[in-house]
Amino acid sequence: MDSRNASIANQIGYGAGQVAGQVFRDLPSLLLLFFMTTVLGIAPDVAGVTIFVPKLLFGTIFDVSVGILSDRLRRKFARRWWLLAGAMLSPLAMILLFHVPEGSQTLKLAYVAGTFSLYMAVFASFSVPYLAMAGDLTSNPSQRNVVMAWRLVFTAVGVLVAGALAPAIIEMQGGGQSGYEDMALVLAAICPISLLIAFFSSAKTAKVAAASDRPALADRLSFKKACSILLAPRYSVLLLTNLLQLTGAGMAYASLLYFLTYNMGRADAFQLIGVVVIMACLGIVLAQPLWVRLADAIGKRRAYIAATILYLLTYVIWGFAASWGSIATFALSFVAAVGNSGWTMLGFSMMSDIASEDEEHAGLYSAAWIATDKIAFALGGTLLVGVTLAIFGFDSAKAVAGLPQSDSAMMGIIVAFAAIPVTLNIVGAFIFGRWGQVGDKEPAAA
Repeated sequence: MDSRNASIANQIGYGAGQVAGQVFRDLPSLLLLFFMTTVLGIAPDVAGVTIFVPKLLFGTIFDVSVGILSDRLRRKFARRWWLLAGAMLSPLAMILLFHVPEGSQTLKLAYVAGTFSLYMAVFASFSVPYLAMAGDLTSNPSQRNVVMAWRLVFTAVGVLVAGALAPAIIEMQGGGQSGYEDMALVLAAICPISLLIAFFSSAKTAKVAAASDRPALADRLSFKKACSILLAPRYSVLLLTNLLQLTGAGMAYASLLYFLTYNMGRADAFQLIGVVVIMACLGIVLAQPLWVRLADAIGKRRAYIAATILYLLTYVIWGFAASWGSIATFALSFVAAVGNSGWTMLGFSMMSDIASEDEEHAGLYSAAWIATDKIAFALGGTLLVGVTLAIFGFDSAKAVAGLPQSDSAMMGIIVAFAAIPVTLNIVGAFIFGRWGQVGDKEPAAA
């Protein structure tokens, strides 16, 4: 294996690109469903389907296409150049998504579906190559934990932007559609800056990676061959675990505003969520040294399972904590983020281990990972939450009018916020603990 280690400056610059990725990932999950149900007045199940279909269909197609192209063209067109394309297109996608024109509900649904499809295409254009670039920064599996820890630090910044700054802007602008439109304008300026930092910081590492690349690849990868690569147990078990846990995390995240607004009865939910997210960001940042050291001590797989158990136990408690007050909510958010950041960072690290051992298909591995992330957040963060709320009787007309929901509807919020996410994380931890084949024994570093 070639020996390469990026400088701290390169690692930090690479990590900065995650701000845009996290904003593009989290914003629809946290705000788009809430926007459609409480501002546009669309039923939660219909709104969930409207977001889910483009995210599942177009998101997957775009991710896989970009992944394969970035593999095929990587000697002529370094992966970092995809970040530049994302920097140019991300403002347009962000602004269009929330500038919904006046008209019938059918027109609004068609507009959201169309602009969200564009949003997913832009997201794929930079998120897949960005993740694949991680293998260019270091050939040392242990050091890869550090790289991913830096990435998680900037994940916290992205979470802060999408989860605290965005709601604060909406609140300051008086809520309603105009508040969401102003929020989109601010975030449209932040995302390209993040991608440009990562683009310029990766110039040196891209040259080193190109110099150490393996012999030229065949131009085309058959569908059968791609499936055989992705279905290998070492990768597929990790991917399935990630799918289940991210689906649960997506449900919890998308239900958070509903939980604060209705179950906790907070009229200031948009202000409260900012503090909740700040506490989560502190948990993410402060936990990274812990997970790096624990993974070195007991292996990535065992540390991953430990992080999952901490995360799911927190949500078991949180589901019963609606009446406990703000301080308990802030503390639970902090602890949940510690667990979440652990299995997220270690999952990325183990995926990068696999990709670095098969560098000619790194884009394919990254595409499948990112596509799974988007599918999980589409499934959990929109469709399952929307369907669950509809089953339990959540009333969008009451939400637009600012009226309280029924006891049944509030029970549905708890099911979406805690019960289903906990179940999915238990299943994921069991699968990975039983059949996982990566993470405990690290390959020797050059």
